[in-house]
Amino acid sequence: MRAPAAAVFVLLFVLHGVAEGAGPVIRWVDFEGKPVFPVFADRIVDAIDDADREGDDMVVIQVDTPGGGVETMEAIVKRMLAAKTPIVVWVGPSGARAASAGFFILIAADLAAMAPGTRTGAASVVSAIGKNEEGDVMLKKANNDAAALVRTIAEHRKRNIEACQSAVFAAEAYTDTVALEKGIIDLVAKDRDDLLSKLEGREIRRFDGSVVSLRTAGARFVSTERNVQQRFLEFVGSPYVAFFLLLLGIAGIYVELSHPGLILPGLVGALCLLLFALAAQVLPVSAIALLLILLAIVMFILEIKVTSYGMLTFGGVACLVIGSLMLFRGPVPELGLPLTVVLPPSLALGALCIFAVRLAVRAQRTPIGTGVEGLVGEVAEVTQSLDLSGKVFVHGEIWNAASVSGSVGKGERVRVVRVENMRLLVEPLGGKPAERGNG
Repeated sequence: MRAPAAAVFVLLFVLHGVAEGAGPVIRWVDFEGKPVFPVFADRIVDAIDDADREGDDMVVIQVDTPGGGVETMEAIVKRMLAAKTPIVVWVGPSGARAASAGFFILIAADLAAMAPGTRTGAASVVSAIGKNEEGDVMLKKANNDAAALVRTIAEHRKRNIEACQSAVFAAEAYTDTVALEKGIIDLVAKDRDDLLSKLEGREIRRFDGSVVSLRTAGARFVSTERNVQQRFLEFVGSPYVAFFLLLLGIAGIYVELSHPGLILPGLVGALCLLLFALAAQVLPVSAIALLLILLAIVMFILEIKVTSYGMLTFGGVACLVIGSLMLFRGPVPELGLPLTVVLPPSLALGALCIFAVRLAVRAQRTPIGTGVEGLVGEVAEVTQSLDLSGKVFVHGEIWNAASVSGSVGKGERVRVVRVENMRLLVEPLGGKPAERGNG
């Protein structure tokens, strides 16, 4: 009887393990506080790829974004529409938004949800260089193309086509309540648990027309891990990090140019500028802003060579501040650097340049204190009466000397006027004899 009992126990254990692993697998994607740019878009695309490969039951994308680039948005939407795994997009938590490019990602989902107190829309295309006049033909073409995309998505997803189109043409924005009333989204959920409970057993129609019933009870959550390279690119891709890398690069190069031979500042500056160049591949960097910053660098360098009494440094700081404020002009205004961030480090860099220039000028104006030239202006004692020639004691040494203004008796003090052919030319100083010493 022992063998059958053991077999039953093993069978129950296996069945229990199967039951444990039978729950749905939900791949959770955190896209909170990220712009829709290539380095961050990989979070969504890679997660969908992993979900399709691993056979996950659902992908849930938590969105809170101010928007981003059109090309990146289109790549994400294209991947979402072709996904084998059902995709749910939830705008949350409360206070979050899915603006601009985020609106397209929201309505492209198999099921769109928002948390109370969130908003979406404002999906008009804007120019990256800040020119958005009403008669701009290129801008009109871009908005018409975006409107066509939003119409075809809304039509296949059975969403309100007119309301979705208004988010592009009229830059309409919607609260969670209005979005639900107008049929832009499917439900409102206050948090993840509320979302999962409302998804349980819900049938959705996918983009290809197939109907799928969602399961969330006993769900096991997984996520797509980002590798070191992706984490590093996201860190460097922050506008604030990129800006400070640029300033450190300028400061390092400037210190190396003003004090040649230090090496370390030059290496650090070059590395920071290379990292900024890497960030410029991710962020929408303005070419005009870079030219202004380059002009600031030129002014700082010229301050070393040209006596401008600080005017070049002042102009350089002004160019640096204006260029920094314009540095990240693009489809997401929130990426722009505020004055409170730009001004302090710019002024600090200007102060560093002024300080370096003063040190250089002071070094040039400092009298030479060593060698033969260092004797000029020193006080000496006559050890052999001076007329056409004689001898004086100075700096612990006896020198051949000649008076430039009459005879000088032994023991009197004289001042060295200049040095010619290893002979000191002196003039009477008057007063008591100087004490002999080594200085």
